[in-house]
Amino acid sequence: MASLLLSPAEQDYIICGVESGFRADGRGSLDRREVSLRTGMISQANGSARCRIGNLGVGTDVLVGVKAEVNSWTPGEPEDVGSIVCNVECSPSAAQEFEGRGAEEINVELTQLLDRILNGPQSGLNLKNLCIIPKQAYWVLHIDALVLDVKGSIIDTLVWATRAALMSTSLPSVVVETISDEKGNIQSEFDVVDDPDNLTPLEGVEHLPISVTFSQIGKRYVVDASEQEEAVTQARLTVAVSPAMEI
Repeated sequence: MASLLLSPAEQDYIICGVESGFRADGRGSLDRREVSLRTGMISQANGSARCRIGNLGVGTDVLVGVKAEVNSWTPGEPEDVGSIVCNVECSPSAAQEFEGRGAEEINVELTQLLDRILNGPQSGLNLKNLCIIPKQAYWVLHIDALVLDVKGSIIDTLVWATRAALMSTSLPSVVVETISDEKGNIQSEFDVVDDPDNLTPLEGVEHLPISVTFSQIGKRYVVDASEQEEAVTQARLTVAVSPAMEI
């Protein structure tokens, strides 16, 4: 993902340093840069967070908002669960390769990665709790992530910001009523309560996984690769792990 061009001498310096057990910025192989994480960044969203790894201007910065909306069930969809829709966009100002059409490929890659982590039982979220009325209505969580700046470690920054945004997400209460029509048929109706003081947090957010990305440089691996280190990375491995140590 790095667009930084390094001279052969610079590349050799980074690779030899990592293989010798030290990095250009003084960190050890498993040391991270400073992490800044804040929630409640978007007032119009049901949940939001901003995560930055590294110092301002020389780190990676991601803003995530979660917006919940009610969807009507259609045949062919699961009958009693809600859903999560992920979308990741990289700002053209975040890195040179994101200008013009250059961001399309990385946007798709990051969106699919986030979707694989969050959609399904592996996320820990209780998607059944997002169902309002089976085969009738359910909540959809739209997760929109904006990559504001990229100086290495984009995947972990994205996952951490998304996890924090979901942990800060609350849904409006829903009142479900069962009524009978003139023919005696029983039907269910619901009403979303528009009360900011009557909100429900998502169930299962404490089980959301967190990611760790390892970058292979020479014959060794490092975590939280810098922009310079990503320029010489030979391979990358991301592992998402839940608090229950499930991979």
